[in-house]
Amino acid sequence: MFGLIALILFNKGTTVLLFDNYHNLFLDILFKTITTFGEFIGFCISFLLLVFGSKKSNKKFIFTLMISTLLSLLVSQTCKHLLFSSEHRPSYFYNDLELVDGVNQHKNNSFPSGHTTAAFTFVTILAFSTSKKWVHYLLPIFASLVGASRIYLGQHFLIDVVVGAILGIFIAMFSFYFFDRFWLNRNKDEISFG
Repeated sequence: MFGLIALILFNKGTTVLLFDNYHNLFLDILFKTITTFGEFIGFCISFLLLVFGSKKSNKKFIFTLMISTLLSLLVSQTCKHLLFSSEHRPSYFYNDLELVDGVNQHKNNSFPSGHTTAAFTFVTILAFSTSKKWVHYLLPIFASLVGASRIYLGQHFLIDVVVGAILGIFIAMFSFYFFDRFWLNRNKDEISFG
């Protein structure tokens, strides 16, 4: 919601320049770490914790999570490389951005943020799979931090992050609904394709 309001109030580069004013070593390390949870490595770690950290794994949940993650990757990369390939990243426009060590500054394929799409897909599936209210509040904050990390690291504009978040939520909702209604039997622990 805050992202949509900011999109209305500010021009495209304002949030990038605003975030750029607050660089320090702590935030550099924090956001560089948080951004990995929008990458494949973040999902691998989370997936391993999910599978080996619980005594009873829910196969339907794991299958839905895996498929929605792959769908998130497919949709965001198709948008970036085919539909909106001419959308430039902040470093294309701003040569004097504060750089974070170890972060490659890309120039193209900005729209939408794939990290944010992946993070929101992941946390939305997790939220659908638990009845714990505190988790429903904590997960969107975490996914939003992944999106904020993409702006802080100079990789994306706010519009890229907001659209990535919306895409991620819709991909998760579609995946959850599709596998719940059409592919999987009523038994939540068994996957059936026939």
